[in-house]
Amino acid sequence: MAKRDYYEVLGVPRTASTDEVKSAYRRLARLHHPDVNAGDVKAAEEKFKEVSEAYEVIVDPEKRRRYDQMGFGGVESDFGPGGFTWQNFTHRADLEDLLGGNDLLEQLLRQGFIGGTFTTGRDPRASPSFRGSDVEVSIRLPLAAAVTGAEPELTVPTTDACAACRGTGAKDGTELETCPQCEGRGQIRRSTSRGYTQMISVSECPTCHGTGQRIRIACPVCKGRGTVRQVRHIRVTVPPGMEDGSVLRLAGQGGAAPANGRSGDLFVQVMLEPDPRLRREGRDAHTETTISVSLAVFGGEVRVPTVTGEAALKIPPGTQPEAQFRLRGEGFPTFRGTGRGDEIVLVHVELPKHLSAHQKDLLREALGADTATAARPRGGLFGRRG
Repeated sequence: MAKRDYYEVLGVPRTASTDEVKSAYRRLARLHHPDVNAGDVKAAEEKFKEVSEAYEVIVDPEKRRRYDQMGFGGVESDFGPGGFTWQNFTHRADLEDLLGGNDLLEQLLRQGFIGGTFTTGRDPRASPSFRGSDVEVSIRLPLAAAVTGAEPELTVPTTDACAACRGTGAKDGTELETCPQCEGRGQIRRSTSRGYTQMISVSECPTCHGTGQRIRIACPVCKGRGTVRQVRHIRVTVPPGMEDGSVLRLAGQGGAAPANGRSGDLFVQVMLEPDPRLRREGRDAHTETTISVSLAVFGGEVRVPTVTGEAALKIPPGTQPEAQFRLRGEGFPTFRGTGRGDEIVLVHVELPKHLSAHQKDLLREALGADTATAARPRGGLFGRRG
């Protein structure tokens, strides 16, 4: 049988979004459920494979691009000589979610409705309930840390696995028993029928919280929680180039999870202390300095503040007030990049407020200025009448 256009199989337009593709696949996957098509399982299996092959291509941006450009020839290599098989199916997590959990997927495999093999056991630690809590802290560092980086040590209140029970929550030496409510599956499945459609919902077991096991005798130290509160000392590496308010994520450094689940993450917000002498704009630093008239006229050198200390700024002769100079490489680095920005220095010229008569005469002579008489307007509305 000739292949049908994948968009036609899914019943979506070529402009369909990823969410629209998933919604269409979810609807078609349930439509061809074996319980609904018990009388013609073979035909339902072929239809299910056709829908899943189309979904496998259209939901993947790269495969979809090749299919749009070259048709079936652009994606044949992804499925191998035998065409589409469930061993090639890269979106099995989507399939599990769309079909309502592992129990149903295991049923399809067992009945032969889906070919191939697939491990259906669920690790309870993958459940959100068995992931430790995230911890958020903030640190304050000098502005120079944005250039040099830093390695501060943090004191973090968090939770660790209970050493007495090794994180199981059960008294040391006692065993866990199979949960009587879910019979060890960790999930409760409920099914309801509406005409020819069977709706299946899967939820976490409220008794064992998804572990499939129940504590018989609780650990006296952690009271069955599997975790205890601790204060942990953690050294954090703050790389150069960090912006004020940036957040670092330390995977697995947060709170421990019960039942030896996956630990949460530690989020560290970096606050940089402002420097009143400097202003940051991207990779550049900005500062100001004031020089005397003589330095502006004759030139020289002045020390200016930088992010990490001080630097010498050369003042050329004849520098004008509010001139700007650039110190190369004295700015901020790019986060995880190379090189540094510059420092821009705005120069003010301070005019003398008190001069002696002799100093004024010398200044007039040097500047060629004749201020003894001021220019007066002649004639007209503001002139002297003759």
